[in-house]
Amino acid sequence: MSADSPLTGGRVTAGVVRVGDEVRRPVGPNFEFVHEVLLALERAGFRGAPRLLGLDEQGRERLCHIDGWVAPDLAHEQWMDAQLIAAAQLIRGFHDALAGSALAGDDETVCHNDLGPCNTVHADGLPVAFIDWDTAAPGPRALDLAHGVWYWTVFSETEVLPLDEQVRRVRLMCDAYGDALDRQCIPDAILAAQQRTISKIADTLRRGDTDAGYWRRSLEWHRGEQAWFASHSQAFQRGLR
Repeated sequence: MSADSPLTGGRVTAGVVRVGDEVRRPVGPNFEFVHEVLLALERAGFRGAPRLLGLDEQGRERLCHIDGWVAPDLAHEQWMDAQLIAAAQLIRGFHDALAGSALAGDDETVCHNDLGPCNTVHADGLPVAFIDWDTAAPGPRALDLAHGVWYWTVFSETEVLPLDEQVRRVRLMCDAYGDALDRQCIPDAILAAQQRTISKIADTLRRGDTDAGYWRRSLEWHRGEQAWFASHSQAFQRGLR
């Protein structure tokens, strides 16, 4: 495969293509820091992120292609316990690899900041790598884990995924992540992650440089999910005791 081949699956950033065994993608405004993060993860032996290969003649970043499947949507109800456990352990792995590093600075670690099924490569049915590190930044473990827990397990449509099952899944992911944080903080961190996402979407709409219809629908959905979770957060709090 020598010509650029558009990638499918997940919520693919515009302009992302595959060339042979590489992924080529436009660099973001944060690309120098992101590249340092990917290099640090490689040095640490963490295999759950693409390996950075440099820039091509068009200024696009070159990343190793990771074989597998990326979810096209959240589809909360489809995830099995083994997948949720593997995702949480993978999050713990890169958090530990970057904790205390110069890249983390005074923060706990470096966060991905957009964790979820649509930014995760699955192989043999299990999460094996996170992609799309464009929003990586120093931050707290709890907020990053909470974002992933939210996108994997928390869903307002309780006829599809009952509330008690959601609570069990949140507890499962927190237990799989381990004792590096107090899981009691996760419900508040989910609310914070939701608010952060809502603010980012609203900023995107204000800039007016993208598909306004898509982002308005996304903003409406995220606001509805936040309102639902806020009204049920005590159930999750009790379930994590």
